[in-house]
Amino acid sequence: MRAFLRAVTFPAVVLTTIAVCWNVRVVFGWRGVHLPAVGAPLTLAAFGLIAWCNGLFLARGEGTAHPFAAKTRRLVIAGPYRYVRNPMMWGVGSLLAGLALWTGISGLWVALGSFLTFILLFVPLYEERDMERRFGEEYREYCRRVPRWVPR
Repeated sequence: MRAFLRAVTFPAVVLTTIAVCWNVRVVFGWRGVHLPAVGAPLTLAAFGLIAWCNGLFLARGEGTAHPFAAKTRRLVIAGPYRYVRNPMMWGVGSLLAGLALWTGISGLWVALGSFLTFILLFVPLYEERDMERRFGEEYREYCRRVPRWVPR
């Protein structure tokens, strides 16, 4: 149950970010690009990818994607993790971009930029080092076979 609760904290953070950005849009009248025909399918696909990754973490990894609590006990290399080491990051970035296009909330582009800056630092400086420490040679071999960001 604790793992499940930790897994749902991420969507709560995303929804809070959207609410704050929506209020900024309303108060200041900021308008972004509004392409719901592109944003809606991208948002739904991103939610699907995030749900898939979370399901793999719970079922195969015996933990969650939460980086500081309930870490996985086993290395997850199935599903989208066969093609790229960070599909969850792709999902979150796509979710923010999709919501920005769908709703026209310009603040979500700022949130996306902040998220990308964060993960470009967080993944190599913390997450990969932690994974190597926890999974050793199995993780190093996985890194040799699967790229960090862009699928081959």
